Amino acid sequence: MTKPRYPQGCSARSQVRGDAGVPSAFWQVNGNNGNLNNDNRNNKAFARPCRFVARAGECQGEGVSVRALYDAWREARRNKKPSSNQLAFELHWMDNLLDLQQQIHTGTWSPQPSICFVAQRPKAREIHAPDFSDRVVHHWLVPQLEAIYEPGFIVDSYSNRRGKGTHKAVARLRQYVRQVNSGEGCGWYLQLDVANFFPSIHRPTLWVMLKTRLTRASLSLTALHIIHALLRHPVQAQGVRYRCTREERTRVPMHKRLENAPAGCGLPIGNLSSQFFANVYLDALDQFVKHTLKAKRYLRFVDDFVLVHRDRTQLERWHRQIEQFLADRLRLKLKDDVRLRPLSAGIDFLGYVVFPTHTRVRKRVVRHAEERLHAWHAAHAARDGLRGTPEDFQQLDATWASYQGHFAHADSWRLRQRFLQRRPWLSALTNTRRRFHHQLSGRRIAVRISTHELPASISSAAHGEPPADARRDGASTPYFAQGNAHG
Repeated sequence: MTKPRYPQGCSARSQVRGDAGVPSAFWQVNGNNGNLNNDNRNNKAFARPCRFVARAGECQGEGVSVRALYDAWREARRNKKPSSNQLAFELHWMDNLLDLQQQIHTGTWSPQPSICFVAQRPKAREIHAPDFSDRVVHHWLVPQLEAIYEPGFIVDSYSNRRGKGTHKAVARLRQYVRQVNSGEGCGWYLQLDVANFFPSIHRPTLWVMLKTRLTRASLSLTALHIIHALLRHPVQAQGVRYRCTREERTRVPMHKRLENAPAGCGLPIGNLSSQFFANVYLDALDQFVKHTLKAKRYLRFVDDFVLVHRDRTQLERWHRQIEQFLADRLRLKLKDDVRLRPLSAGIDFLGYVVFPTHTRVRKRVVRHAEERLHAWHAAHAARDGLRGTPEDFQQLDATWASYQGHFAHADSWRLRQRFLQRRPWLSALTNTRRRFHHQLSGRRIAVRISTHELPASISSAAHGEPPADARRDGASTPYFAQGNAHG
């Protein structure tokens, strides 16, 4: 006999799910081998359970379907390192999806307690990671909102939108700077930043914006109820579990903590829904700048935005009007750090400094890269070279590849050469198609850096130098089949 799926039996489980006694929810067993045309003549203990009639809204009809939640679940887990919360959800993923569907249909869904940790770079700030089941709901909701709002967003809004990341924003700013500077060889820029943006978002104002637009677009009442549940209460009312030390929390300024936000204000950083709601909230500013102020060269990334113009007086006038609009309409205020400077001074924006003739990498990014590489080398340096697990060397490769990708969008050839000249071991350990044998996973190996050749070689105390067939494609691509393992 096959092991029953539910220890308490199907009928008892139906009582738990609320299906017992509902004629449309009864299960039938088709006792054939899956071929409906064999008239049960070849029944070899094959049982095929079939739902008699699907309840309205469960797999079809109004509300949210299981298929839609399944797609949202797959999207929520895509390219993510599994967490314990995600693994617990996926242990019984079908039951959890059905539970989510039932909560959404009955209007009882509400966000689960989030996990708060502190991100240290580029500056200390609280990140609220939602429960994995909430992430599934976010990935079900946000695509519906994007289909309604995306056609109305301005072109030069570059945050949390497909194909509009940081590099696109910098390229667009570079285009604006060169357009203004190419005429008379001068020009000015105005760079503004909203003060304490996410903790200052007024949720009732945001709800009115969303409800008006989404009702006109005929969004389902189910989705509206989910949005209202996300905005109804602050994060503290939903529950917060802190995964950070007291010292880490003290690095976050008091006014930037969500628990100290004014009444009715604050969205958690780290939620997909919060990022989209932020775009909706500041879309009013985008429309005001483009259609009321008639500013041609304006772009925004989250709460940081730049205007480029030939006339300094015009930028000063726009500054006053934008400040008044934010205070009256959105209950926001600007930071005191207002940058109204000539284009020749360079625009520090999203990790780059944009000049009319070239683009440089921000000094803080270069300093962080040097600190991370120095810390890795200090942790793995040994008398006979470098020691670490294969995972350590893969982490170094990923880190340097990330910074190289950032540097590549600026005029940084000399910068990259300086990094490699000061760290000869860096070129030897990265940018190679290196593969480690699976038996070396988690074991420390020693890598010697030769002064005559850049590629690294694996030393082995037990087997001596690696054999000639341990290399592929010559000396430039070593195949790490063996090494000096240290427990």
